[in-house]
Amino acid sequence: EAVVAAMRAHASDAAVQARACGALRNLTKGGAEAEENRTRAGDAGAIEATVAAMLAHAADKGLQERACGVLRNLTTSSVQNESRAFNAGAIEAVVTAMSIHADCTLVQETASVAIRNLTG
Repeated sequence: EAVVAAMRAHASDAAVQARACGALRNLTKGGAEAEENRTRAGDAGAIEATVAAMLAHAADKGLQERACGVLRNLTTSSVQNESRAFNAGAIEAVVTAMSIHADCTLVQETASVAIRNLTG
């Protein structure tokens, strides 16, 4: 909840957004042991905040890679978070990241898994 609050309070600061996405990605990474964190993050608005950060800072390669990681993690085995992501415009945000950062392997790899989760 605190990370999402920081993202909302500092929406125009790309560095804060990138660090927050990194924190969310790390907190929601893993199998069943991270399931509670994924649920809590989704309930707190992490998906919407992540998509907003992606749209506001589309040129920031590091932020985009981390944000795609957040979306990948949050939509792993969670129908509720998949629905939230769809409604927040996550598919469009990820496709935009892939298009803008076509030369960045990390963005492409992370975004590809996020897209798989979002459309599967």
